[in-house]
Amino acid sequence: MQKDDQELHDGISVLVADASHEKYVDTILQTIAEAAKDRGTGIAKRTHDYLATKMREAKAVIALAGDRFAGFSYIETWGNKQYVTTSGLIVHPDFRHLGIAKRIKDMTFTLARIRWPHAKIFSLTSGKAVMKMNTALGYQPVTFDDLTDDEAFWRGCEGCVNYPVLKERNRKFCICTAMLFDPEEHLPARIPQEVLDRIKKADHPRPLLKEGSKDNRRPKWETADDATYDLLKHFAEQNRKNPTEAESILWIFLKGKQLGVTFRRQYIVGQFIADFICIKLKLILEVDGGYHQLPEQQIKDEDRRLWLEQHGYHVLRLSNEEVIASPENVLNKIKEQIWKITNK
Repeated sequence: MQKDDQELHDGISVLVADASHEKYVDTILQTIAEAAKDRGTGIAKRTHDYLATKMREAKAVIALAGDRFAGFSYIETWGNKQYVTTSGLIVHPDFRHLGIAKRIKDMTFTLARIRWPHAKIFSLTSGKAVMKMNTALGYQPVTFDDLTDDEAFWRGCEGCVNYPVLKERNRKFCICTAMLFDPEEHLPARIPQEVLDRIKKADHPRPLLKEGSKDNRRPKWETADDATYDLLKHFAEQNRKNPTEAESILWIFLKGKQLGVTFRRQYIVGQFIADFICIKLKLILEVDGGYHQLPEQQIKDEDRRLWLEQHGYHVLRLSNEEVIASPENVLNKIKEQIWKITNK
């Protein structure tokens, strides 16, 4: 562990956690559970493996006093990383009233802003201290409708003692207060979208290549829409760095032309980002999470499919569950699709 990776103050270091800190996970979970019991409030339950994964993925912050656990928080992403939460903020009773919570909050917030600069960061909390820290960072109180509609996030509330309240009110409000940091709202003036589109085109003109020259190859982003390329490029890069479990599993079998053709990850096509694509065959593989079952998301997915097919692409949709549970069956589906395209 290098000193540059941590913030040391009064003998207590606040740093981005890594795999070496997994030994503290059980203590963290116990501290969180005891704090929730003492307050008489609920908290989303997390497993040992879940927090350990956050540490390995550099999505957690831990405070240590020498070798003793002092505090913790972690980051979650929702809705294809368009929303971010800094969650599970806890300080061990032996180290409270030392300003550690704010240092952890500042570190997790900074980490989230660096990794997902365009994402909206939100918080659901019933704690006055957390609300105060959120306000200082620029969060604003919002309605629950302003938060992510990712079903995976809301399922996390099922372990909270107040979940019946949330359910009875159709997820419109609960004991917690919803707060949101919107990076776009923290600009002193809003630039019209048509001006932003014009700027993007001016800053990133297409290269002019001589007809028939050896350099007249397809630019990496030829399939992209110029107006949205910069924004989508950022999201695509972040998605490649932070794949889902299902995407990681599938990529093991797709990379290196193992199926006889080249696949790319998180590739921009028009105004969309394809999870995986074989450019030569115009074959797109989409790996869907649970939120794709929502009616409004199904409408968006259908519009996306129609646009892609109108532009000559073949779309094969796969679910997270089938990729994780039966990768062999998924590979057979992909091979069958490749065969159909190449034997038309």
